[in-house]
Amino acid sequence: MKTQVLFQALLSVCLLIATTCYGQTGYKLEDLKVEKTGYDLQGTLLSSESYDKQTKMLTLKIKNEYKHDIIIFQSSITNHLFVCEYTAQRKSPTNRIPISKTGRNDVTVSNMKIIKPDSTHVVSYNCEGMIARGFDQVSFEGTVTYYLVDEKEEIIATGGVWLEERRFDL
Repeated sequence: MKTQVLFQALLSVCLLIATTCYGQTGYKLEDLKVEKTGYDLQGTLLSSESYDKQTKMLTLKIKNEYKHDIIIFQSSITNHLFVCEYTAQRKSPTNRIPISKTGRNDVTVSNMKIIKPDSTHVVSYNCEGMIARGFDQVSFEGTVTYYLVDEKEEIIATGGVWLEERRFDL
């Protein structure tokens, strides 16, 4: 009985810590949908956003902390990652600009990016034009769907990161 109570208390503390850290990350990691069993799926995909006022670059970093390669796919039909422009502290964006999450400038071309374990993929956007047009703030918006793959690039699991709005002053 004491062991069960101790285990429940420990589990509650771990859940509280995980929830607190989760709320501060700036992204929401969706559950993995497992396609193939028998693989070690421990790990996560980390996402962080930043804006450098000197270089005027908005940056999204995606770090693979899984033991397997990750494929990020850029659809030619549907865009899932946007840069949002805001004026005068408005609640909703004035413009949503589709951008490539794979690093290609042409979002009309189907493309994929493989991210090796312990590697980081960087998506940058130059905001100089926004400043010239009079915008005050910028943010990323959207989702990053990814596929965990084995050595043959066969899908093991599918997951997604939903970027929460994090505005940066230009």
